Amino acid sequence: MTQTFTLRRDQVAQHVDVPPGGEIILRGKLVCSTDASVVDAVTTTWPAGAPGGASVDSRGLIDLEQGGFHMTSRDPAAHEVHAIATGGPAPACELAGVAAPCLPLRLVPLARVRLQTVQELNSCLHGGITVEVPDSVVPPVPPSAAPYVQGAAVLVGLGVLASIGWAVQRRRARSPLGQLVGLANRTRAKLKTADPVVAAPLLPAVEAALGVLKQRRVDAASAEGKRVAEVLRRVEMRLDASVLEARADREQQAADELVREIESALEAVDEVAVARRERA
Repeated sequence: MTQTFTLRRDQVAQHVDVPPGGEIILRGKLVCSTDASVVDAVTTTWPAGAPGGASVDSRGLIDLEQGGFHMTSRDPAAHEVHAIATGGPAPACELAGVAAPCLPLRLVPLARVRLQTVQELNSCLHGGITVEVPDSVVPPVPPSAAPYVQGAAVLVGLGVLASIGWAVQRRRARSPLGQLVGLANRTRAKLKTADPVVAAPLLPAVEAALGVLKQRRVDAASAEGKRVAEVLRRVEMRLDASVLEARADREQQAADELVREIESALEAVDEVAVARRERA
């Protein structure tokens, strides 16, 4: 059965449950109310009134390659993108502490181009992008393979059992308890890669919360369970913001170093020119 969900913008990256070679389809767009620019999954379209006039930037809200996907087609007019999971490296997923493949957001560079903060950019964006994960199509068995069908029955049976087990696990994961445990696990994974100063006081508390949930001492669907979920979401959002800030600081530092080098080179050129004029 085809799965469809809305891409979230309150997370640095969002995991997509698709095997290597599996396809995803991204549809929809976001419109910024401050400059009328249109952002879809992999394209940004600037209106005629923008500085420099109307233009199209081949970068959008998502960095597919860094998330373990490869784009196979795009339609900027219909705002539809097709991509497949490569099964290869997904550095952005690892950095965000989520399983690969994932859909990492490019909010920081999009905000920087507009001279906005990420919060200001999020406030100006209206609309949404949906993610569709189609079912895999199983090709029919050719007639020449008929003699092997009986021998393959055992493998099919094992596959059915595995599918049932997977379905049970997925049902549990979608339950209130499963979602809360998943949130706690995701937060713990992010803490293990976070700044030690931030992680030191938070990691033991999250570990303790995870233990309480696994012992079912708190009903995930109750008011107390919702309180636990809310505080875990706050921790996760704080960690995501820290990752974005650290990345922005590294980019700024690199840019500062580059500017200093260029300015030093210009000063050297000016000194040579002055020396030549004095000799003349």
